[in-house]
Amino acid sequence: MSWEETVLAEIERTADELIELAGDLIRISSENPPGDCTEVGEFIAAVLRKAGVEVEILDAGQGRLNVVSHQGAASNQGAGGDRHLVLAGHSDVVPVGDVSRWSFPPFAGDVVDGYLRGRGASDMKAGLAGIIHAYVVMHRLGVPLGGRLSLAAVPDEEAGGPLGADWLLDQGVLDGATGAVIAEPAERTHPTIGQKGSNWFRLTVSGRPGHGSLQPLHGTNANLQAAKAILALQSLWEMVPDAPADVRELIARSQVFAEEREGYAAGIGAVFDHVTINVGKITGGSATNVVADKCVVEIDTRVPIGLSRAQVLQRVDELLAEAGVEATVEPLGFRSEPNWTLPDDPIVVELVSALRELTGEPAEGVLQWASSDARTFRSHGIPVLQYGPAELSTIHGFDERAPVADVVLAAKTYALTTLRYLGVADE
Repeated sequence: MSWEETVLAEIERTADELIELAGDLIRISSENPPGDCTEVGEFIAAVLRKAGVEVEILDAGQGRLNVVSHQGAASNQGAGGDRHLVLAGHSDVVPVGDVSRWSFPPFAGDVVDGYLRGRGASDMKAGLAGIIHAYVVMHRLGVPLGGRLSLAAVPDEEAGGPLGADWLLDQGVLDGATGAVIAEPAERTHPTIGQKGSNWFRLTVSGRPGHGSLQPLHGTNANLQAAKAILALQSLWEMVPDAPADVRELIARSQVFAEEREGYAAGIGAVFDHVTINVGKITGGSATNVVADKCVVEIDTRVPIGLSRAQVLQRVDELLAEAGVEATVEPLGFRSEPNWTLPDDPIVVELVSALRELTGEPAEGVLQWASSDARTFRSHGIPVLQYGPAELSTIHGFDERAPVADVVLAAKTYALTTLRYLGVADE
């Protein structure tokens, strides 16, 4: 048997081991906020050590444990040459929310009717289990990889914090990486290879207080001014991006995919070439009978390929001025420029090809409108794509789950991609 056949057969043989690992990860609470990943990080390290794998635990503080392992060597001669692949995933999850609205325990980690259930099943502990299992199987079998393979389980992704992938890459732990796969949830045959930029900001409007019974003749109501600002900023949607020629086809394909495969209403594909704006939080005033002296609005805008954060923020200033609203604008939360990996990059080619063979179905990379650690890898010059098992409609919602069959498929995809991207030394 070839190494590909041997590794895939072993993953199939040990599928129960994989699903048990995924369930164990789900049963460890690692909600973010608060974001403490000490327990789950130590568990991952213990699993790897039990498999005979060398592990580094890198503590970035505040309970943010990064777990890293390496196998193979860049100096090995093989089809991969000096290639260095990173298999990555985050260990934190979003909060479970109102427990009474779940139809099963949020941290169940069990399998019912072919689905792995619990917070993180889709985003993304099943995917994280997949990369850990694929990594362990290749180590267990002694696959003579033709390049270097790294595993990185990181915290702090869900809240966009700086102590996960950002911190790890800034420390130089993954220096020399030439490609990466992040086990983020994706549609079964459509990994994501690019994303819109993230541009959150806080808008603060000041007013002049007075007795509420004298409005609008006395005092300046900050809440009313903020409302004018919110309405004015809806025009950000009208900004026209100028995407590079080599990514326009990808944008067009992604628009069709969003409408045909992801189940959204007709027209949803427009998010890929427009600035979206979500008014997420408004806090204003001190009492019902007092003219509001301050209003704070937190806004999430997403920037399409062909525009920059600076251009959007400049337009924000222009729209506020046109509306006659004086306000301060401060950056907030997730911030990144639009970023992507081209479809012909070797890591994309190999993973998409592996998916086609394993599923027998058409597969191709598409864009996403959300943000993730992929932005951090790309900002460090590392081509990356995202693929992981998921029931997409349950991500960040109640009753989160993922198909067991797709968890196994993902692990096989990570392994086959690794073997083809790095090559093996004796072939």
